[in-house]
Amino acid sequence: MKQIEPIALELASRLNTLRLEDMSSKSKNIGVSLIADTIGAALLGTRDVPHQVLRTAMAGQLAPGNALVWGTRQRVGTLDAAMLNGFAAHAADYDDMAASMAGGGHPSAPLVPVLFALGAELGATGNNVLEAYLVGFEAECRIGRIVHWPHYEKGWHPTSTLGVFGAAVSAARLMKLDVPQTAAAISICASLASGVKANFGTMTKPLHVGQCARNGLFAARLAAAGHTANLSAIEHPQGFLAAFNGLDKAFPERLWDGWGEILEVERHAVGAKQFPCCGSTHAAIRGAIQLRKEGLNVREIEEIKITVNRRRLPHTNNPNPQTGLAGKFSAQYVVARALSEGAVRIDDFDHFNLTPQVKDLMEKVRLDSFPPADLDDSGDEVNAWAATVEIRTLDGDLRSASVPSMLGRGATDPMSPAEQWEKFSDCTRGVLTPMGSYQTFAHLQNLQSCDSVEDICLVLENQSIEQISA
Repeated sequence: MKQIEPIALELASRLNTLRLEDMSSKSKNIGVSLIADTIGAALLGTRDVPHQVLRTAMAGQLAPGNALVWGTRQRVGTLDAAMLNGFAAHAADYDDMAASMAGGGHPSAPLVPVLFALGAELGATGNNVLEAYLVGFEAECRIGRIVHWPHYEKGWHPTSTLGVFGAAVSAARLMKLDVPQTAAAISICASLASGVKANFGTMTKPLHVGQCARNGLFAARLAAAGHTANLSAIEHPQGFLAAFNGLDKAFPERLWDGWGEILEVERHAVGAKQFPCCGSTHAAIRGAIQLRKEGLNVREIEEIKITVNRRRLPHTNNPNPQTGLAGKFSAQYVVARALSEGAVRIDDFDHFNLTPQVKDLMEKVRLDSFPPADLDDSGDEVNAWAATVEIRTLDGDLRSASVPSMLGRGATDPMSPAEQWEKFSDCTRGVLTPMGSYQTFAHLQNLQSCDSVEDICLVLENQSIEQISA
């Protein structure tokens, strides 16, 4: 394997050259929208049972501090806030995606909770947070290029195994760590990365993200205090790549491809989620909705065939989900919902119910995979996120819809302000007052004019339903 030594030091050095004033308006605008999207998804996550379970488990063990636990009026230490808010950001599986991040990771969930907890502590401005976010985003996606796809196929959860590096880099930038300190933080994270896909569809999946947000921030704090690590811990024969991928299935030569052209946040595979469930199901959902809009009568369906990339199947072929969490990882359930209702909504998982029509449609679903395909410039198969939905009706008619990608709404197809607000207000209903939702969204949209992110935290605190009702 061709080596770049030490990767952590070279990555830290290159990242150190990235400054907000040199970044494109497009990168900044996407960053602002994804930060707002993440906070909305996190506020939704705070109202779910998994987050309540975590808070119960941590009760009495939380460090005192001034960092806000979102959706509450509770203030705790920054490490605990990163944990709780990171968990919340991924709990509903409605946070953004980046296909370049080793097979579809969620890059913002590990970053934003760290930046707001730490940013409030340090008196950071909106621009400070935005810059640190974009740099951390770049770091985790760049490392994702090295391990993409074997890492994902082996069973690792890239949102957490790669997100920990992004969280550390974002924290390091906000803390103004130098290159050697940032490299040390990255190297420490080689020993803190974790998370396996076997726990998808359970409360442990968002736990991965809460833990990686905390670990990334902890690594930066350790590095700032002088803690050391092997700067070759990524590429070492017994390091991150060897342990997580195997050195024969790692591609360090991809690390710098396209460096200096555009930031990772601008790439076509980045975007906010349109549906509150696993991104691997989104193309199929869109295909089902398309067919319904074209006049398909769902009562006349005899068979539903869904064809996707083989990598989508292991974690979404779940024909009999018993909970809303499991339903988020069931292609059968979400496609049946899309056909039955013409949409896939938050309530379909919060109030999980297999209606007779949905159950009937699920039983008619058959999953298949495309043949192996050519690779694109990033090493992905050209149909990595595609889906074809074919429906045979009782009279023998065959309807089909092909969707080339699951892509969310970001670099190539951004949400309009109205669409962003619709999703944010839907996510924050029942967590913030209507005025609080509006004020928080407005502050986030104007993040670059924000003198202190603590101002946003104060709105979240003062306008939380928990605060008002206390």
